[in-house]
Amino acid sequence: MSLQQTFIANLRYFRKKKGLTQKDLSIYLNKGYNYINCIEGGNSFPPPDVIDQMAAILEVEPGLLFQKDSSPENLRRYGGQQYVEEVTHQIMSRLQEVVSREVRQSLES
Repeated sequence: MSLQQTFIANLRYFRKKKGLTQKDLSIYLNKGYNYINCIEGGNSFPPPDVIDQMAAILEVEPGLLFQKDSSPENLRRYGGQQYVEEVTHQIMSRLQEVVSREVRQSLES
């Protein structure tokens, strides 16, 4: 996945998380109504000053728009298996702690 594709996935994620349509974000940026559509479609890429404006509107750090692990879509693409393994390990550790505590309490009563 390219840097542009990572950016697009993160932009789409944070935009939707904020409850904004493509048109809403375009308007906030003082751009044409289909500006974000062109970016999310991969037809154009915003300059740095617009990326800073987008991040401010979306209330995220600009760097998050370029990180591979910022959105669920990118997490699935990059290291999805690793993520699953880490979460599984955390859940199993917690489950073991709970079961051990319950067994000890049961034996003490």
